[in-house]
Amino acid sequence: MNIDTNHKRRSEDWRGNWKSLGRQSIRAGVGSFHHAVAPVLLLGQCITLLPVVNIFSANYRTVRFKMKSFRCIYSLLYLVLTGIYCVLSIRWYIRKGLNISYFANCIYMVVVYLSAWLFFFIAIDWHSILDAFANCERSFLRDHYRLQSRGTFNLVWKIRFAGFAIFALALVEDWLNYYSAYQSNIVQIATCNRTNVTVWHNFYLREHPHVFHLLPFNGFTIAVTEWINRCMRYTWTYLDIFIISFCYGAQFRYEQIFRRLLAVRGIACPTHFWHELRMDYVAVSELVNVLDTRFGHLILLACANDMYFIATQLFNGFQRRRAIANYVYFWYSLLLLMFRTIVMLYVGSGVYVASTSPLQLLRNVSSKNWGIDLQRLTDEVASGENVLSGKQFFFLKRQLILAMAGTLVTYELVLLDQVKKIPDSSTDCTYF
Repeated sequence: MNIDTNHKRRSEDWRGNWKSLGRQSIRAGVGSFHHAVAPVLLLGQCITLLPVVNIFSANYRTVRFKMKSFRCIYSLLYLVLTGIYCVLSIRWYIRKGLNISYFANCIYMVVVYLSAWLFFFIAIDWHSILDAFANCERSFLRDHYRLQSRGTFNLVWKIRFAGFAIFALALVEDWLNYYSAYQSNIVQIATCNRTNVTVWHNFYLREHPHVFHLLPFNGFTIAVTEWINRCMRYTWTYLDIFIISFCYGAQFRYEQIFRRLLAVRGIACPTHFWHELRMDYVAVSELVNVLDTRFGHLILLACANDMYFIATQLFNGFQRRRAIANYVYFWYSLLLLMFRTIVMLYVGSGVYVASTSPLQLLRNVSSKNWGIDLQRLTDEVASGENVLSGKQFFFLKRQLILAMAGTLVTYELVLLDQVKKIPDSSTDCTYF
């Protein structure tokens, strides 16, 4: 539809509404990445990660890292105690003789402990990350973008639902792990005919021998050990949740540009509209570059770790287990790991997909409405590589999911051919 003399009144109304859109005030913080991710940050702080203060403040500039705060002391205490715990654990596994199971446990501890330190350094620089999001989002929080997002899942819903849903599934996994270990403990007591220890005494000596062969067995030691283990287990899951959160933050802005283009499809838009839209697109692309620079190491660590443990767990799937709870926990844990890995890769690759989605709409604009800003915008969408990566070793595109699946199948065949079966630990009657 073109604006002509037969539609003069309609054109004047449309232009008046168009100009007024740019003068709409920004509603303080609502709809921003800072507003959307705040509960997810709180979730991380419960497990000692990202110790920043004022995360629920309406003004993102007040969110900062504060050394003399409970959150920071809580995180540093965890880092110190977990460092000691990991050293004791790895030392124990080396003394016992590394097999595929012990080696996987060592890798798990190193990755989780490294992740905790990376999150601590991210917290120190969190204000600059929010600055980058705020600089990008100034235009996107205005009504001419907000109105296009009505009736769709907004950024707040996407980030919070994904984060809390995956964390809830991890809570179930943790409970199944605990119950599975308890059932294995019952089997071991029956097999080894132990009558001189209580069930719980045997449970903790068997599950944490690297701790209790050096430290006294009492309530305080058990509480600290369980706290460290719970935080480590959830840190592994939170790494994927955090990547999903900031990927949604960038992807959603590209989607807003796409929906705005859909709203004006077939309308002869003024020159300043295309200039404004191009500046918005460039702002999101600059944000993606910032995220790739700041979080590329997290993406690399998460993908490598998830891929390694999927391969290891697939191999362990062929081992026999004496307790039914062991089977239930194992397959639930494996399926959850595969699920959150695929979700993380899918959402991460969605940034690139969303950045290219406006291209077809731009090419369908009538040639008589073509201008220099529209041409530049089309070129940027067509030629730009707005994609997140793992420190440039690989790029988060949809093809990566299939590539990882193919690699896992190949690696699994090698493991099945070369690695010996792991004996059932429930029949091991030794503690240390």
